[in-house]
Amino acid sequence: TGQDNNCLITHIGVARCGATNGRDLVLTLCLEPTFFNKLPPVIQSRHIPVRAVMFSQGINEMQSIANSMGSYGIQDDINNQSIRHLENYFTTYKAWHLSQSKRSGQDGMPTVSFVEGLEERLKRLRRIVTDATGSGKKSIEVLTESAAFVREINGCRFTSCKSAKDRTGMSVTLEQTRILTDHHSLDDEVTAERSTMLMRLHGTRLETCYKNINKHQYAFNSFQLSMLPKEYRPPAAAAGKVAS
Repeated sequence: TGQDNNCLITHIGVARCGATNGRDLVLTLCLEPTFFNKLPPVIQSRHIPVRAVMFSQGINEMQSIANSMGSYGIQDDINNQSIRHLENYFTTYKAWHLSQSKRSGQDGMPTVSFVEGLEERLKRLRRIVTDATGSGKKSIEVLTESAAFVREINGCRFTSCKSAKDRTGMSVTLEQTRILTDHHSLDDEVTAERSTMLMRLHGTRLETCYKNINKHQYAFNSFQLSMLPKEYRPPAAAAGKVAS
C-alpha cells in the first residue's frame, strides 16, 4: 500500500480475488473525492475488469548471449500466451464495437472496415510471434506491432526495461515516431528517423536519465551500442559509458 497527499490517488491496495481462488488480483485505487465524483456512476460502483498481456523481446547484449545459447524459451512462452489472450480479448472487443455501431444507428461500413483492418493487424502480429518462436533472433516487431495494435484498440500500455530509462527511452521515442507516421502524415522515412533521433537527443527521455544518474546521457557503452538493433540506438552525443 502507499499514500501521497499531493496525488489524485490517495491510497493503493492489492489483494487476491477470493471469487477466483486467488488466481486474479484486485487493485484498489482510492481517489481524491473531488476527482472520484467526476467519474461516471457505473465506474464508481463496480469492479473494472482488466485484461493484461505482456510481450517481451530482449534487445541488448545479454539477449544476444541468450540467443547464442538457445536460452529464449521463457520469452517465447510469454509471447505465445499473450497473443492467445489478445486474440480472445479481440473477439469480445469486435462484438462490442459492432454492437455499439448498430445501437447508435450509424452507417456500419466505416466500423466494419475499421474492425477488418484490426483483424489483419492482429493476424500479422500472430505471424510475427509464430515466426519469432524458436528462431533465436531479436524480433523487434514483436514489440512494435503489439504496441501499435493495443494502441489502436485504446488499450493502456506500459513499456519498460530493467532501469526504465535507456532501452525504454529508445522504445518510447521509436513508438512516438510510429504514431506520427500512422496518424500525422510523417511518411518520409528519412524525416521519421531524424525525428526519432531528435526526440532522443532533446526530448524528455534524457530527463529520466538525469533523475537516475545525474547526467543527460543514456547508459550505453560502445559494445552495448553495437549489440542493439539499429532502431534502438541513440545519437552518439547522447550515449556515454555511465553507471545506472
